[in-house]
Amino acid sequence: MKSIKDIVGISIITLLLTGCSSVKVTDSWKDVKTTDIKDKTIMVVTQTSDKHIRRQFESDLVDELNKEGYSSKESYSILSTGKSEEPLSKEELERVKQNLKEKNIDVVIMTVLKDVNEYTKTETTGGTVYSINTHPTFYLGRYGRGFYRSYNTIYLNSEPTTTTVYNGKTYILETLVYDLSLPDTNQLLSVTTTVLDNPDNIEHTSKDFSKQIVKELIN
Repeated sequence: MKSIKDIVGISIITLLLTGCSSVKVTDSWKDVKTTDIKDKTIMVVTQTSDKHIRRQFESDLVDELNKEGYSSKESYSILSTGKSEEPLSKEELERVKQNLKEKNIDVVIMTVLKDVNEYTKTETTGGTVYSINTHPTFYLGRYGRGFYRSYNTIYLNSEPTTTTVYNGKTYILETLVYDLSLPDTNQLLSVTTTVLDNPDNIEHTSKDFSKQIVKELIN
């Protein structure tokens, strides 16, 4: 199981915000003890070297959590805003632990970027146009249904075919909940995997993401 040691040394690359936004939860696991964190102080962490993305995602998730009665704070107001790409030394890790203890942080909700996938989508418009031929009901009674059922589509015309190719990216995020008051091997309480499909606006994407995470947490 992961512990507080996993909170440091993991980096999310800056999201390339292009295209149409969509946030979907694709997988989740939750320990029964997750319901116990509502009475504890939570620190929200977004692992990224981009300060703007970090602040946006942390602030929105804190807002959503606090609306539901949780007590949460952004990590940028507690930990250093600097981001080291190297794992912390044992001494540095101990300082982080002490800092969290002094701030009365009991629970950490951490989001990390797990993968980025590129894809190509092709859409075709135009081509043959058809219409449905509707016959008077008395014809059906006189001749039966067999023929008209097979002949109820009539060709009208054909339009030029247009094919459009879209290039997109999906970002796979993993959000983990740790209870620091528990032994290292039991600290992991919840894991939620979300997919961001071509996020085009960081504010909208962040708010949508935060709502999805809190929904998974409280349900």
